[in-house]
Amino acid sequence: METEPPITGRRGLRGLLSDLNPRNIEGPRLPLTVFCLVALLAGWDDTALQLALPEIKEDFGLSVTMLGVIGTITLIVTNAAGLPLGYLTDRVPKRVRLVQFGQVAANLGDVVQALAPNVGLLIVGRTLGGVSRLPNDVAQVPLLSDYYLPSSRGRVIALLRMAGGIGSLLAAPIAGYTVTVYGWRTATLMLAVMATTVACLTFLLREPRRGATDRAAAGRSEAADGTVAVERPDTEERPPPRFWEGIRVGWSIRTLRILAISSFVYSIITGLVGMVASLMAKQDLFLDPFQRSLVLEGQMVLGLLVVPFAGVLADRFMKRRPALLAAVQGVCTLGIGCLVLALGLFPSVPVYIAVNLLFSMIAGVQVPSFIILITQVLPARHRGIGLQLTAPFQLAGGVLSPALLALTDGMPLRYTLISLVPVVVVAGLIQFTAMRSVAGDVRASMEMA
Repeated sequence: METEPPITGRRGLRGLLSDLNPRNIEGPRLPLTVFCLVALLAGWDDTALQLALPEIKEDFGLSVTMLGVIGTITLIVTNAAGLPLGYLTDRVPKRVRLVQFGQVAANLGDVVQALAPNVGLLIVGRTLGGVSRLPNDVAQVPLLSDYYLPSSRGRVIALLRMAGGIGSLLAAPIAGYTVTVYGWRTATLMLAVMATTVACLTFLLREPRRGATDRAAAGRSEAADGTVAVERPDTEERPPPRFWEGIRVGWSIRTLRILAISSFVYSIITGLVGMVASLMAKQDLFLDPFQRSLVLEGQMVLGLLVVPFAGVLADRFMKRRPALLAAVQGVCTLGIGCLVLALGLFPSVPVYIAVNLLFSMIAGVQVPSFIILITQVLPARHRGIGLQLTAPFQLAGGVLSPALLALTDGMPLRYTLISLVPVVVVAGLIQFTAMRSVAGDVRASMEMA
């Protein structure tokens, strides 16, 4: 057993600024830098293709229905691949290979789309591009969890989210310009070359030892004088789990079950709220597309600004009182319910703008906190498949949302929003119940590492 210097635990403004500095994150610099660069360019090709849908429709002589079929095929395939890829992430000895070859294959899918002479190859390229990105999306959080200690994961995941948000902010104007100047095929090829260049950086990554950071954190204990005693963890890895073992272990974690059920309820209304609010902006508030786009840009900027603070908040809560991170989920959801109610009761342009800006700030805190919370309660051996367990519930909620909307068909939009508030409240109350189990589940996950 060895001793390390005391943990300072600085508070106040100076401590906050120190925590916000990425250089103060304990762990290697390269993995976070590479994953952030990959996240920065992720989706630029999709944005270009979305902007070029009219041109693609004309080039191939497609109907609107056929465009919808292509999108549906891609959606079904990508959603169905989540759990198997999560299982694969837990089984393979080299998870970085999933990221590396997945990125290369995804960019190859872009090239196939750009050069496709017919609809069949267009669908092949679209599906290849969508599915091949999934290994990176599924494996990156388990990998980052093994590169960085639990005390730093909140800031790590927040920086990853922030990089993705900045990429989304830049994607539309850059993709729109390249499509306008060079055409959709050349623009897609150009963006694929850029993404491939960044993807090559993933070949510099080394595979981290699975669960090593959890074992290291479990081996630390703070003495009365503030020094930290470190027990050298066992470096032997356990054998990889089987598919149903991963499902069973993940579902046995009470906090994860609660978050999965709440995400089912939450996903029923998230798409509906955005759609109804957008319709209200045009039909009731008479905002034109340019005015609505300014509100959207404001949402994206404010959402990005709060993400780093969400990471610092998550790390501090997990260190001192993990139950508060579960409380953040419930408070944020109830806050969304209040915003929806306000817009329904007082529909006006100022209220619409304020509600949308505040909603983006709440989402900027809630989404990374949700991922961080799941990561901390899952054992390292089951993190790949465990992180995918909420996806079927979210998908089921999204499928049921049109049925809920049908019940309000014909009602004024403001009353439709008000009718969604009870569903939001139910989701928030479910999330609050996770406060009782978070601390115990975090301890158990470290012991199982």
